[in-house]
Amino acid sequence: MFRLTCIELINGEFAVYINNHYLGSEDASSERLCLGEIKEQLSRLPGVESKTLHEPMPEGDDWCWNDIADRVLPSLPACHDDMTVAALIARLQQYPQDALCMGTFWLADDFLTLDESLSEEEIAEAMRICDHSHDAGIGFNWDTLQFAIDRVKGR
Repeated sequence: MFRLTCIELINGEFAVYINNHYLGSEDASSERLCLGEIKEQLSRLPGVESKTLHEPMPEGDDWCWNDIADRVLPSLPACHDDMTVAALIARLQQYPQDALCMGTFWLADDFLTLDESLSEEEIAEAMRICDHSHDAGIGFNWDTLQFAIDRVKGR
């Protein structure tokens, strides 16, 4: 996991660090790093493996980068630890207890309501798919859960 830290000065200048490694800075003129420069800086971090994949331009206008990434990058194994109540609590503990927040959460039983044959590993994978493909305009709902289950089951 990376720790992203921004040090901001009163005059608007700031610097960004990942795991205490300098990534870049901006002055008050808002001169910004381009994505290529960010990639170059990240590639210099200890333990970072860097590679570039060359892909053809998708046909049509209705595509997003995650469509391409889903096709060319290996599937991440379901990380059971990321989809637990303890992980949710840890995430919430990063904020003051009086911070305003709102959200919903779904449990394994909700997935089992849609398909009682799911194993614990399949539920964790379906949760990962939901998280990866989350659209804030749609949110999580029964249809998004079913979509993820169908992908896990190869339907």
